[in-house]
Amino acid sequence: MSALGDALKALKDVVLMQERLDVMRSEQKRIADDVGGLNAYVLAVDKRVIRIETMIEMTERQSAQPRIGR
Repeated sequence: MSALGDALKALKDVVLMQERLDVMRSEQKRIADDVGGLNAYVLAVDKRVIRIETMIEMTERQSAQPRIGR
């Protein structure tokens, strides 16, 4: 009976490991989706920062150019 008991315990362990693996896979997919969303957000913020920097540079250039007085 000991061999049968060991076999059933091993089978139970395999089923438990499979269940844990399924949970880990679902968590990994959720994390991957979160990272994808975060990446899209970072790209949007980066574009906004570039626009703000461009506006600042254009303002600085306009103020640095001497104006012809009338």
